[in-house]
Amino acid sequence: MAKNPVTGQLIPLTGANAGLVGAIVPNTGNPNNGLAIGTDPNTPKGYRVSRAIDYEPRLGFAWDMFGEGKSVIRAQAGIYHAPRVGGGTTGGNLVNNQPANRSFSIDFGNIDNLAALTGTAITRPSTINAVEVQSHTPTIYNFSFGLQQDIGFKTVAEVSYVGSFARHLGQRININGVPDGARLGTNNIDPVTGARIGNDFLRPYRGYADITVVTWAGTSNYNSLQVQLGRRYTQGFQYGLAYTYSKSFDYANDDSSDVFFGRPYKDFNYAPSDFDQTHILTVNYIYDVPKLSRKFDNSFVKAIFDNWQISGTTSYASGKPKNVSVTYTGGTTDITGGQDNARPNTICDPMRNISGSDPTGTPYVINVNCFARPTRLGDIGNTPRNSLRMPSIFNNDLAFFKNIPLGEKHSFQLRWEIYNIFNHTNFRDIDAGLTFACVAVPAGQTAPATPVGTCTTALPLVAQTNTRFGAPIAARTPRVMQASVRFNF
Repeated sequence: MAKNPVTGQLIPLTGANAGLVGAIVPNTGNPNNGLAIGTDPNTPKGYRVSRAIDYEPRLGFAWDMFGEGKSVIRAQAGIYHAPRVGGGTTGGNLVNNQPANRSFSIDFGNIDNLAALTGTAITRPSTINAVEVQSHTPTIYNFSFGLQQDIGFKTVAEVSYVGSFARHLGQRININGVPDGARLGTNNIDPVTGARIGNDFLRPYRGYADITVVTWAGTSNYNSLQVQLGRRYTQGFQYGLAYTYSKSFDYANDDSSDVFFGRPYKDFNYAPSDFDQTHILTVNYIYDVPKLSRKFDNSFVKAIFDNWQISGTTSYASGKPKNVSVTYTGGTTDITGGQDNARPNTICDPMRNISGSDPTGTPYVINVNCFARPTRLGDIGNTPRNSLRMPSIFNNDLAFFKNIPLGEKHSFQLRWEIYNIFNHTNFRDIDAGLTFACVAVPAGQTAPATPVGTCTTALPLVAQTNTRFGAPIAARTPRVMQASVRFNF
């Protein structure tokens, strides 16, 4: 039975009335339900209070230490602002909120073929999209300090520290999600049916469904050591080397990403950025092959063996972070008793002691035995965001050029370019989806009989059923060669 709190009427939960519990009583209350609307004089323009002035000081200098042009110290720092980092729209569409999402249509027609009325008599609490009123402009602090030194041999070396800190970044938080454990308590059970009461009764702000708020509390930190070595193109030879050792951490991938609000905020969200790569090394070179006609001066040797050039690039990069996803099968999947799913438990470092392969013979690239299902109902897991690392990338490109001069102003160039010359396999993605048999609850029972639930299968605690987990599932481009002819004029 459902009880109308206004009239006291008891209504059987059958047929069209099956979903009445938790629904809004028709023709009662204010449909805005406390929401600010544009005609309210207390509502700020643009729905948020922005700072009138954002200061952006910049400072930089270069100092020739000995006045010889060979040893130079460079440094710079600056503050930058980005009203909308990355552009686009923020969060959801505010026009979908009450009362703006009401609509109707009237179509012309004959009285004998009027369209039937459609809709539902049951209205449930609405999902709300919101923006934090007292907001800060996303702020980025960039700075660097480096030493540049001419080391001879027409080569310049540079060592720098480069950093970037960002504050007040946008991120989305659901402030009205069902808290962890809310559905597991014995107080949240319908005394008549013995079933758990609906989610809308368990939310912090009743009368609404999810309330997704765009806040300006995000943070990111980037620190790096950057080393460069370069020789100018002279005497038919040039090379460059660039190495970066860096770390980048943030709470969300971008300003439209959701973060976990009802759980340990830093432990569950602050992690390596999606683009973080610890080591990046690139070497490039150009070499003019000495003319063979200097030793064998004849037209045939000059036409075939002179004016050749070789260039290439060798690069290495550490793998980017990868997030672990998890699926629970068998029994109940409501392990947390709240709106957010349980994460797996990490019991060792998944990037150490890697061994074994999947059923197809593909070697694993992570330690697949480092993850376990939650041990009991209410266990939210401890695996942080982006806890895995993709395989590293190693690549070599090489090109051969033959220049054929046609007078002083024209020439042909024959080009043969080879990408990934050694056909080295670079994996682009791995299977990071765990599948566990979940914690089970006896039929008709809303809480476990013991602090630790039982699994519906005989699998041990750390076992999981996805045999592809931890194995590569996609590769980057194999060796590619192309030949071309270019006419220069």
